[in-house]
Amino acid sequence: MPSIPLESGVDEDAVKRFLTHFQILEPAFSLEHVARIARKFSAIPYENVSKIIKFSQSNGISFRMPEEVFEDHRRWRLGGTCFSLTYYLLEILRYYGYDSSPIMGDMHWGENVHSALLVRYQGHQYLVDPGYMIHRPLQISRDTVKRFTAPHAGIEIRFRSQDERFDLFTFRSGNYTWRYRFSPQPVSLEEFSTHWISSFFKPTLHGICLTRTRENGMIYVHNDFTKISGQDLTHRSHSRNQTEKVILEEFGIPMHLIEQARYALILNRQREQELTVSETD
Repeated sequence: MPSIPLESGVDEDAVKRFLTHFQILEPAFSLEHVARIARKFSAIPYENVSKIIKFSQSNGISFRMPEEVFEDHRRWRLGGTCFSLTYYLLEILRYYGYDSSPIMGDMHWGENVHSALLVRYQGHQYLVDPGYMIHRPLQISRDTVKRFTAPHAGIEIRFRSQDERFDLFTFRSGNYTWRYRFSPQPVSLEEFSTHWISSFFKPTLHGICLTRTRENGMIYVHNDFTKISGQDLTHRSHSRNQTEKVILEEFGIPMHLIEQARYALILNRQREQELTVSETD
């Protein structure tokens, strides 16, 4: 599958708009500064509403680049999927001179379907994942299992010696759930672009999904299902009314965009089928 060219330089306008809006001051070069940027960046949520709508309105596949992500967040409180969030945060970190690169991850439903960032700092490697709400650098190590506590769950990273990759688990009350597997080897922007294109034809665009963290937990919305979880308590609902209430109150996204995305899902399914047929002819 061909790629869409991504700039190797930094989109300074989009970066500076982010820094001004979230009041990030010029720092000392440090890991804590990376963490502060990532925490501020977490205000931009994971959501596929914007991607679903844009795909239905575009003649071809079109990426939501940092300037568009920022402007849509400022106007409508939107965010992006893992690819657009990863690319935007990559631009910000590279603007400050951090040694950061995109990496790819496998989930239970496919290979290279998730993206995140690897940050190299003072001889160590750190994972930062805006799409999966890992909003501070988490050290990864081949020698020891690393555990961390996030607002919504514990996080554990384990090295796999058989293929030189890492597994990421979440855990709560002693119960572990495998989330994804990643390689610490960075991918080029060209390869990243190719996987980004492929993401338009994955199950993640077959329904509306929004996720964000808050101080004491996580909010997850998928179509008419809502889950609000913390370290010790989880609330679930299968009500469209409740889902829409959460989207308005917790995300601040206008309901007309949710309705637009619901209609766009129908159009996108038809378009996906047409593109699949044309590629096999």
